[in-house]
Parts: sequence; C-alpha cells; structure tokens
Amino acid sequence: MKKLLLIALIINTLTACTSSKNDNPVPREISEVALKDYHIISIAFDAAGTAWLGTLSQGLIRYSGSNISVFDSTNSILHKAPIWDIDLDKKGNVWIGTDDLVRYDGSKFTRIEPSQYDLPRNAVRSIAIDGADNVWFSAGASQQGGLVKYDGNRFSTFTPENSSLPGNLVAGIAIDKENTVWVALNDGVTTTSIVRISNGKWDIFGEKELGFSPYYYGNIVTNQENELLASINYGLSSSIVPGRPQIFRFNGQSTQVINLPQDDKLVYMTQQIFVDRDNRIWASFWSNKEYGVFQNGNWELKDLDESGGIFAFAQSPTGEIWLGGGKGIFILK
Repeated sequence: MKKLLLIALIINTLTACTSSKNDNPVPREISEVALKDYHIISIAFDAAGTAWLGTLSQGLIRYSGSNISVFDSTNSILHKAPIWDIDLDKKGNVWIGTDDLVRYDGSKFTRIEPSQYDLPRNAVRSIAIDGADNVWFSAGASQQGGLVKYDGNRFSTFTPENSSLPGNLVAGIAIDKENTVWVALNDGVTTTSIVRISNGKWDIFGEKELGFSPYYYGNIVTNQENELLASINYGLSSSIVPGRPQIFRFNGQSTQVINLPQDDKLVYMTQQIFVDRDNRIWASFWSNKEYGVFQNGNWELKDLDESGGIFAFAQSPTGEIWLGGGKGIFILK
C-alpha cells in the first residue's frame, strides 16, 4: 500500500509540474499601447530590457517606457527603408537588417557594405546571432546572393556556387538552443527548402523530407525542443482558398502541420509566427482574427482594435508579449 501511495504521489507531482509548465496564463491584457504613429515590423530587446523597434519607413526606435529615441535619415545613416529584422550580440551591438546590414554600437552607426562580403547589394531580411556571437544574415534575391556569417573578423559567404546552399533567396534564419542554424529558402513558388547547419554539417530538406511542398516561406523560429517552426506565405497566390497548410513543425525527421480552427472552411493568411519562453506559438493573420495563441493543442484567437495588422512579436525580459502593428506597439501581460 505504501508503495502504491508513493507511486501515486510521484505521478501527481509530475503531472502538477507538467501542468504548471504548460498551463501558465496566456498574456492577454493590454497593459500599454504606444507609438501609434509608427508602423512596427521588427522588435528586439537588449539585456537591460530596452526595446529596439524597426519600422516600415520611419527609422529605428529605442524605447524604454517614457524614454523614446528615434534614429532616421535626419540624424543617422539609416535610409527610409524597412528595418526587416533586429538582433543584439553579447557586447550590446544592435544589428539592423535593412537595405544593408547596419551595426549600432551605442554611439555610432556603421553600414556594412556588400563589397565587404562579396555579394550584390540586397535587402537584409533576416539576422540571427548564435551562442558564439557569430552574426548570420541574409543578403539574397532571386538568382543572386545568399547567406553570410560574420565572426567578428571575417565574413564567410555561402551561395549555391560555393556551398551546399540550394538557393539564393533566404527567407529566414533561426538558431536553436544547441546552436544549430536553420535557414529557409524561397527560390520560386513551391521551390522551397530548409537547410540545417550543425558543427559544419549541412542537411537539406525539401518536399521529400517534409512530406509536402510548402508554397512560400514566411518566417521561421525554433521552440524549446530545438524544433523548427515555419509559417507559409500565400501572398503570391492567385487563389484564396481554405485548407492550405499555414504553420508546421519539423524536427529533422518528421513534420507536423499545426491546423488552425476550421481551416478546412476558413481562409487564413498567416503573417508571422513566434514561440515564447513557455513554448506557446503566437501567430498573426490577415483574417477576421488578427492573432492567435496555440497552447496544449488548442488555439485561442484574438482581435485588436485598430492595430493596422500585426507584423512582429517579441517577449520582454519580464515576460510581456509585444506585438508590433501598423499602428504602434501593443504590450500584453
């Protein structure tokens, strides 16, 4: 009897631990709406909790509560170009993906010219920094460019001509907790692939490995289990129909499509996906519901008043979820 009670106690304890991990309250109360005159498309946080926000054409914003600084073409080397992505290294440098790669060290901006990494000039749409502070970024377009790694001293450029990279147009870069680099490539509608780079080994995944052919990649992220999650963009499609895969999870061996509520009847156009520290999936849509949260196998879909669409997600060091919209920042707690 004592053994049975002990086993029951252990099972209850494990169940409680699992439930507390997976059932944390979803941040849903809007604690703040800020910067309503700005169209925010990228968000990153530094170690002090200061938010760095990229806009569609209004420059870079440093935001910490009441302290707001805007860097644009009037007071910096930034052009009136979209800031597609932002990441920070361990030294506090802010790396900005815009019409070029730009670095801000806290006092000055430095534009990294394409001639330094031997690629044509292209928009830098994705940046990811690994555990060794290597800066990985995209610099590609259809039939030109590729993937670049900067180790602080030299640039290493990867293209189909000099590496196993299967295409030029990098749609997204994500780095998991094991320092594996995941890269999504679009080189034409339904001509897509995933690359996994680990300890110098390159693995290429296409239709055969995934089990289907994604139409066109949106963005990619990784979760707490080091799996890849990808959104599929149908913006180039001439037809708007329900039932098409929107988000999938891939662990290098198997694929799971994450279905949305009534997606066999309703049309979703997924804009962005994000995974928070509790392993919840956040996604924004062009539909009657602007964003959703996926937890414990279920979606909770939400609307925001006058958001102008949701184009970016991030989680602050204190756990708040920030949504970057066409009409400012929405902070959920």
